[in-house]
Amino acid sequence: MTFQINLHPKQKEVFLDPRRFKLLVCGRRWGKSHLLRTQIIIAALSCNLPYDPNFPTVVALIMPTLKQAKAVHWKSLVSLLKDAPFIESINNSEYRIVLKGNKPDIILRGSNDDEGNGLRGLKFFFAAVDEFQDVKPVVWEEVILPALSDTEGSTATLVGTPKGKSHPLYKFYQKIKDLPEWAYYHFKTKDNPFFPVQRLRLAKAQIPPKTYRQEFQASFEDFDGQLFDQINFNKHYLKDIPNNLSYYVGGDWGDRNPCIVVVGLSQDKTKFYIIDYWLNKSGETIPEEVFLKEMARLCTKYKVYRCHLPDDRGGSVKSARILGKRENIPGMAKAVEVSRTKLGLMPSVDIMNNLFYQDNLFIKASLTELISQFEDYHRATDGEGQLINKPADNQEDHTVDAARYCIGSLYNTLQNKQLRN
Repeated sequence: MTFQINLHPKQKEVFLDPRRFKLLVCGRRWGKSHLLRTQIIIAALSCNLPYDPNFPTVVALIMPTLKQAKAVHWKSLVSLLKDAPFIESINNSEYRIVLKGNKPDIILRGSNDDEGNGLRGLKFFFAAVDEFQDVKPVVWEEVILPALSDTEGSTATLVGTPKGKSHPLYKFYQKIKDLPEWAYYHFKTKDNPFFPVQRLRLAKAQIPPKTYRQEFQASFEDFDGQLFDQINFNKHYLKDIPNNLSYYVGGDWGDRNPCIVVVGLSQDKTKFYIIDYWLNKSGETIPEEVFLKEMARLCTKYKVYRCHLPDDRGGSVKSARILGKRENIPGMAKAVEVSRTKLGLMPSVDIMNNLFYQDNLFIKASLTELISQFEDYHRATDGEGQLINKPADNQEDHTVDAARYCIGSLYNTLQNKQLRN
């Protein structure tokens, strides 16, 4: 059985390293996903362990959630393998690829789903762990590593992106970097010879220096507590908002604290303005129809083009569309679900913070409560009181969430259009 390998030089360096465990800390677009998919296929093909039908070995591609693994890897794996002569079958419901000749199955799994219980009882010949920085440390220590330990010749590759020096990934790196069975690799985005240099220059000009070093140079950075640290009240809080904007809505579901935010987009599609919002302040649970009524009011007032609503309540998104069609409110009729997994909490926060840095995001100065939530939005701390790169729990952050669903989605859509053009 053969498989064609196409890797750039740094990917090949990792691929050919004989050490049992590998930790890669990489910048964006270095090529980690392609490397992991290649490794997992080759691992399955090269496994020659005796086949045990009662306790078969598998090779696993693992991300923090199965939903992430499906979104990032499944389609690409199926495309690579659907016509391969060594494939017996592809199960799209179980996310399992069966190889001919009693080779290990290739499976997709989520590490943090049900506290890692979906991984228990498996016998790993190879584990490819993507977005390792978001994998709960206990799952690696108590589930994945033991599943590798009793399998002859087993190996693992862990790939992550830094989230600061107080994050568990940094502590893990410090723990393993000198161990003989571990290989540690640190790669910057520019180490991918196929990534356009001009895009790196553009990113460096558009995002704060610390963020650039973390995202594109894979640097472990120290971060201060405020998440929107690029807000400048002298520049970003406006009394007068331009008139010639197109308007969009972002919503955040909730029984007690649902929120709707209105966002204006400039004609050249570069500047974003938060101009209005509604937040339930009664402290009481409200029915869905009240939320949709407020959305209808704001959509009508601003002639909103489209609503961006999180995907955790698909039935409510459908209800918004139905109401929009019935009441002839186009913005609601065209409401779209925002995939929280694809958008990502911290990536969408970073998008907004970068827009503040570029002077491309502004807030109407009269929205004092919303401004307070943005200014107070802060990082969590670990058990030792050190800041970590994730939002703290139990914050008043409903306006932030509603805004990022809208702004993050719009920004990503506009960026993708620019790349295609």
